[in-house]
Amino acid sequence: MKHPLIPIAALASLAAFSVHAHGTMQHADGSQMQMQMQMQSNTQEQLAPPDIPVTDAAGRTEGFTTRMRNTGPVIVSFMYTNCETVCDITNGILYGVDQDLAGQDDRITLVSVAIDPANDTPEALRKTAAEFSASDRWLWLTAGMRGTSPLLDSLGVAFDSIETHDPMFLVGDFCSGAFTRIIGIPEPKALIAMARDVPECVSS
Repeated sequence: MKHPLIPIAALASLAAFSVHAHGTMQHADGSQMQMQMQMQSNTQEQLAPPDIPVTDAAGRTEGFTTRMRNTGPVIVSFMYTNCETVCDITNGILYGVDQDLAGQDDRITLVSVAIDPANDTPEALRKTAAEFSASDRWLWLTAGMRGTSPLLDSLGVAFDSIETHDPMFLVGDFCSGAFTRIIGIPEPKALIAMARDVPECVSS
């Protein structure tokens, strides 16, 4: 689908899911995943990802922590470009965040981390970013075949298969390494409020 149908479809899916506080989601492989539709915020945790090279949708490659350390508050999600279920929902939520922040001077960066290195090429990321009308504040990153697994491990992301990964967000900053992990489907405005509450960190 082409813009603007994908953002609208993703947000429509989000609205449909939110009708049920608890429900099941049908994956492309026919399996079902139980989903808690209310936002669940865990206690704050410390994350220290390695400086694994990542490449963005424009083809720029840089160490992950080098690039992210001084970006300020971030909202991180996890996706793959061939996804037609959960990722459209998580991308739709970040689309809502991106739209709500348009024209504002918030120093909030959105980060979509690719989880399918075989297919999530910079070109595929660029296409998906265009479909969601992503602004410059929204980064789309892949760590490639060698770096994806260690990067995801360092961020506390694990799943049996990419098709059954839970919708997950991290809100915090890579300067302090302090993050809140959200599993579920939060409102875009809730994510923005959490990001705005992230204390300013001065890199040493």
